[in-house]
Amino acid sequence: MTDTWQGAPRVAADLRAMRLFTVLSLGLGMLIGGVVQVLLGVGVAGGPRTVVLVVATTAAVLAGLAAIPLLLRGPDEVPPGHPLVLVLLALSGAVWVLAVVPPFAGWGWAFTLAMAGGVLSCLVRGRWRATVILGCWAVIGLGGLPGVLAPSRVGPPSDAAADAIVLSTVAVFTLLPLSAVWVQQVVLRLEHARRLASDLAVARERLRFAADLHDIQGHNLQVIALKSELAERLLTGQPERAGREIAEIRRIARVALDDTRAVVNDYRTVTVATEARNAAAVLRSAGIRCTARIDTPDLPVALGAVFAVAIREAVTNVLRHSRATEATIELVRVGTPHPAPPGADAAEYRLTVTNDAAGVPRRDGTGLAGLADRVAAQRGTVETTREGDTFVLVVRIPAPDAAGSAPPEPTAPGRRRGTGK
Repeated sequence: MTDTWQGAPRVAADLRAMRLFTVLSLGLGMLIGGVVQVLLGVGVAGGPRTVVLVVATTAAVLAGLAAIPLLLRGPDEVPPGHPLVLVLLALSGAVWVLAVVPPFAGWGWAFTLAMAGGVLSCLVRGRWRATVILGCWAVIGLGGLPGVLAPSRVGPPSDAAADAIVLSTVAVFTLLPLSAVWVQQVVLRLEHARRLASDLAVARERLRFAADLHDIQGHNLQVIALKSELAERLLTGQPERAGREIAEIRRIARVALDDTRAVVNDYRTVTVATEARNAAAVLRSAGIRCTARIDTPDLPVALGAVFAVAIREAVTNVLRHSRATEATIELVRVGTPHPAPPGADAAEYRLTVTNDAAGVPRRDGTGLAGLADRVAAQRGTVETTREGDTFVLVVRIPAPDAAGSAPPEPTAPGRRRGTGK
């Protein structure tokens, strides 16, 4: 169930697109950082050392591009000491060390080191992330400070405003990998939690069904077993009494069969409020925001069973045939209580289920047709409307006192049409 609802392919596609976007954004950031580093550095000084810095920067950028896909793997799958990460740290660190050796070559050569620190912060956990980021900033700040203060700095005199702009940009580049990867990890955890909640909802429903089946069949089967033993003992000495016991066994077996059909075909006694809560939980576990309102404290049991079936059918259609993000379930009693004045609307129970992003209607489906038959047996109606992407299902059943008498009880489960699935 968790993988077959309509929204699952869309979520998987969104996750793939998010991974691709993360790789592209981090790769673009690495390239931009390398280009800016070269442009700022070359503008400060030239000579053989600058050539070495440009070559090392190019190698560091290539190592960073190769290391970025590692950040998309699951937590703890890639150790901080991965060879690609170590190469990136070594190359970017060498660039910075070569830049701060007097005479100072400028703050611009710190971009690859900032990106390397950001990559490393994505692979550690807990407080180590802050330690790595703060350590990277400390290495850049403390390493370049002596060069700024030294009179032998290469290039034009230091401009405090320009240095502040470069340093703040470097700080942002340090946080860029962690921010992108952290958001992706949070989304993946939320998706895992959604799937887990959906699995738990299915497990709860199975346990509830198993409990109902046990409560209904446990007593009958035990009586059948005891009477079978009694008939076996009486068969030789008291055949007539044994025959009566066998007839009783047959009667109990038929009752058990009817009860089983009742469970399968939703004739068991359940409250609509419970059914609505379960339906809302299933929708929420599928990523659909759902609100449920049940305000029918005097709803008869027979009508409650019909509305429970209607809620299940509506929720099934939302999950299978729509891309809904929001849904509502509302069951209220409307109209004038009995006896109604002349011209006043008769009292009725009204179930309204709406959802957005409705899919293309299916003409070969039998779910709503079967629901209409059940509702018609209670003198009710089923209406569906679609306005744009909004789909509305309305089930109306007259209140017992509005029709002058209680609606007819449902036919026996074993004699209903369509009991087989």
